[in-house]
Amino acid sequence: MFRSSIQYKILDLPSEQGEIEQATLEGKFLITRAGKMIWISLINNKIPTLFTREVLKFFCEIFENSYEREIRELYTQYKGDISIFREESRSRQNIEVIIEDIFHLYFTLPYKIGSTKAKNLPPKSKKMFQFVKVLIHKNKGSIYLEKLFNEVGKNFNFKTEDLVELIFDLVQKKILLPTSLEKSKQKSPLYF
Repeated sequence: MFRSSIQYKILDLPSEQGEIEQATLEGKFLITRAGKMIWISLINNKIPTLFTREVLKFFCEIFENSYEREIRELYTQYKGDISIFREESRSRQNIEVIIEDIFHLYFTLPYKIGSTKAKNLPPKSKKMFQFVKVLIHKNKGSIYLEKLFNEVGKNFNFKTEDLVELIFDLVQKKILLPTSLEKSKQKSPLYF
């Protein structure tokens, strides 16, 4: 549906790197971001938020860095065969793992506090971490990253890009840990 809408110029693609276009078609929301070499689109049932845009940006950067050679040679060496993305990249991840890590974990699972021992946090991260601990305590032990993003954004004067990097850094350092999938299924339904 969206592919034919783009093909027949019903929907526009962003023209410059970093630009985002949004559209609605038959009750679904499409958000497309232009990367260095590709466009990445996300089809969602709800209106995309600022956090959705930032996660899409993060995914686009990881995907292009992981598959840079494959993207450049997609229509020459690989003859347009997109199954190349299901194989491991130089970073030892295939596309399903990247999608799972970025979209599934960041959108559907609540996060809890991990340990901060032996982790040297920069001042901004420490400040945010103290606030995050209070938020998580108020939310009965866990919080969704989108809610965290919105709450920290309201209470601190961080640029959007810095805020997203700080949150992702806390996740990568395992200071914020996703709750188990089983626990999250009990709390809220997941749709795939």
